[in-house]
Amino acid sequence: MKYIKQIFIFLSLLCFGCENEELLNPELIYKQQVVVHCQISTQSYFPGVILTRTLPLDVTFDIKIAEIKDATMYLRIDGYKVIPLHYTEDGIYEPLYEFRAIENEYFELFGQWGEYSFYAITKIPIKPVVNSVDINLSGYYSEADVTTFKGEVYSALWAVDQGTFVNAPDFYSVSVPETSSVNNSVRVRTASYPIEYQSSAYNGRRYIRVYSFDGSFDDYFETKVQNEEINNPYVQGSGNTIWNIHGENVIGMFIGMNKSDYLPVN
Repeated sequence: MKYIKQIFIFLSLLCFGCENEELLNPELIYKQQVVVHCQISTQSYFPGVILTRTLPLDVTFDIKIAEIKDATMYLRIDGYKVIPLHYTEDGIYEPLYEFRAIENEYFELFGQWGEYSFYAITKIPIKPVVNSVDINLSGYYSEADVTTFKGEVYSALWAVDQGTFVNAPDFYSVSVPETSSVNNSVRVRTASYPIEYQSSAYNGRRYIRVYSFDGSFDDYFETKVQNEEINNPYVQGSGNTIWNIHGENVIGMFIGMNKSDYLPVN
């Protein structure tokens, strides 16, 4: 999924530099940051944690330079199950055996590399329970009604079946359940379908896919530069982005997510 890879792509591109003020002014002093990336879903094996460092602007990105090989990291699941992680290649740390996350588990990440220590916690959300879907013809976007669960937020992407699915490049918004509401569902919507997919030729080929995330994803999405797709780190830097990794001079996302099947909307 293109968008789901964007967090990692963005984090990888950050290896060119640090905060957005520094990206716009190369004369400022370079400050190294550790970059953590991991996205956990029940629909695939645990993918490992990617650990890199930022590089100065005048250094061409090379994973062999940016990767960190000698960190100490481990997972703790639901407060008691400890799984050490081991370096493999290209900054990826994996367990010795494959396993899948389970819905509603809590994953904690503990890490240390030299003077850098970091920590994160995330919930593995439930696969979205979609009650209904429809298409808004005035704005030509898809919508869905989704059952909510504690600690989760929701979003959606449009998709078009062209033999293989073409997916929206980014989410339009993130829906956060109201904690005081007695309603146990929220509405999610996609961005508008591009003009070429609004013609009748695509009737019956338009879909929506709903995503559930750990609640910390909302802060990331709302601050990742005005909800724009990250495609130019020199302009869109990370200075104001809220990450869910805790640690001095450590950034990144350690996030639980899940997604529905592709659901036809017309």
